[in-house]
Order: sequence, then C-alpha cells, then structure tokens
Amino acid sequence: MAILKPDKISSLGGVTVKEYLLTNHNPNKINMPTVKITKPIAITIHNTTRLSKLTTGATEQAEQHTRATVNGNMGTVRVHYYVDENGAWQNLPLTLSGWHAADGNGDGNLKTIAIECIMDGSGSAADKKAEDNAAKLIAALLKKYGLDISCLRTHTYWLHKCKKNGYGVSGSVDYMNTASHKYKTCPAYIIPHWSDFKAKVQGYMGSATTTGSSTVSNSSSNTSTVKIASSDTSYKVKILATELNVRKTPKWDNSDVVGTVKK
Repeated sequence: MAILKPDKISSLGGVTVKEYLLTNHNPNKINMPTVKITKPIAITIHNTTRLSKLTTGATEQAEQHTRATVNGNMGTVRVHYYVDENGAWQNLPLTLSGWHAADGNGDGNLKTIAIECIMDGSGSAADKKAEDNAAKLIAALLKKYGLDISCLRTHTYWLHKCKKNGYGVSGSVDYMNTASHKYKTCPAYIIPHWSDFKAKVQGYMGSATTTGSSTVSNSSSNTSTVKIASSDTSYKVKILATELNVRKTPKWDNSDVVGTVKK
C-alpha cells in the first residue's frame, strides 16, 4: 500500500516509474539542491537497505524512502530515483543535481544522475528483482543521454575521486568503482559482482527504450501536505545513520534515527 500519490506514472526501459518530485512536494521545507544539470556525465548507482515495514502493512520500499525524504528523515540525501522490486519512485527532475556522492560540489553530486537500489544483501527474489530494475533503468538513462557503459559510476568512485577523508585511489574507472574505501563502500551489495552487473546493463542497452508512456495524469491536488490514506495519524520509519548515503558527515551518531510521517 503506497501512501504518497504519484503525480505521474510512466515506463522507462521497462521499469514502472512513479514521479513524485521534491521540487513540487516539500511541505516540511527540507533543504534542496539548486544546481542545474545541463547534461549528465554519468549515472551513479548506490545501495540502500530496506526500511522497517509499516505497522499497518507492507508498502513499496521506494515509496517509503521517498516519504522519509519528504519528512526530513533522510539527512542530506537527495537522489533522482529510489528503485525496488516493484519499480522506481522519481524524487528529482533530471535537470537538477542531487546530494548523494559525498563529494560536495564535485562532479558526482553536480553532474550525475543518482539511483538508489534498495536491497538487503540476502540474495532474495526481491533483491534480485530490485537490482534487475536498477540495471534496466540505468541502461535506459545511458541511452537517453548518449552515454556508454564506461559512464556508469559507483558511489565509491566519487569517494576515491575526491579523496574523501584524505583517502582515495587512482587507477582505471572500474578499479575506482570497486576498490574499498574506509569512509564507505557503495553499492555494497552490487560491487562484489560488479562485472556481472555491468554486463547486465550493457545487455539491456541493446533493447532499452528512451521514452515512456504516461499512465496516470498529472494531479492537481494540494502539494503542501502529504496525504495519508489511513485512519492512523502516524507511521514510524526507522533509519540507521550508517546506512544513509550522506553528502557530508552526519550530525548524529550511529544510533537509530526514528522519524514520524506527518499527516
């Protein structure tokens, strides 16, 4: 059960994309990126873990991450897409930079499209489907912008590139994509089979489409509030500080961060 109502639903590369842009939905006035992307130089892939289930029933994980972002519970993280086994939720327009690469005003944040693939590393059917959806979406985006497979980046690549915390490596793109980093190694669940993941993306680039058909019309509903389709007044969302792809050092410690979805 999704709580947020997307403004538009389309298909990109065979992945269902539900558009809910933070530029249109920001009732809590969370900080937002302002730098425009004329043309991305790469697609950056991340992993984030699954959030706790709502007490009232299951929900789409990508929607739940979007909702946590809307309510200010995702720290400084702003990404273009959250992807799970059901599809993707788009949070940012592709013409706007994100906060995801931990390189401040570097190319990772300012010039790449960010995809968070939601997995838990269990190898479950849900994990495999989420990863497959991410590969399809990446393939479609690379084709859309005339980029090839060499323009696929990991979060870790940008950490090495900017020498986060004084630590970084030099070498080939794939080496920097996969070499461990003491600050964070991400996407943690995909890097161990990086060559296979790249091959999958490359395969989908042979068939990915660059346009999608809208199946839900734009909504004219009030965008100043987050509507909850339930009689309950709040839902707890549990997030571990160590699991966030923060742009800079978080202000909290490594204890649990618990937010409440507001009505």
